[in-house]
Amino acid sequence: MPSFINELMLTEVSGLVSSATSLIVVDSSKLNSSDSLKLRKELRGVGAKLKVAKVAIIKRAVPAAAAKFCDGKCSIGVITAPDMVAAAKVLADLSKEEKISVKGGLMDGLSLDPAGVTRLASLPGKDTLRGMLVNLLAAPLVGFVRVIAEIEKKKNPASEPAAAP
Repeated sequence: MPSFINELMLTEVSGLVSSATSLIVVDSSKLNSSDSLKLRKELRGVGAKLKVAKVAIIKRAVPAAAAKFCDGKCSIGVITAPDMVAAAKVLADLSKEEKISVKGGLMDGLSLDPAGVTRLASLPGKDTLRGMLVNLLAAPLVGFVRVIAEIEKKKNPASEPAAAP
């Protein structure tokens, strides 16, 4: 019979996972307490949540596509975030230091291996992509305005400001 604490933990992890469209499974066993607090703070900064629990509990809580990443003897963590690129970037920094290992993930129903999560971290962030889109949309308008201004200068050369002596 499962213990009351395990049932509560399963309920908590299941609620977290069911409300998320994407998740990353990590092995955080090499993290010390200060690194763990730093990771949680950075993840909160990008709107992500980290939940560490026993492997058996996380296997039951995550979808079947992500359950294959849940292996090991101790505990693993599940990260859920609205912006998975930002969360993957935070994890990529720690995985370079070999303090955390990414086991895989699930994004919009698609299974991601550790290399896929690393590729996800190399993508530009949501704000950067929005800026790129604005620049892409504004470029033709800026060019059109410059052409109109040059035509106006050629038609009315007297309207140009005089150079100061």
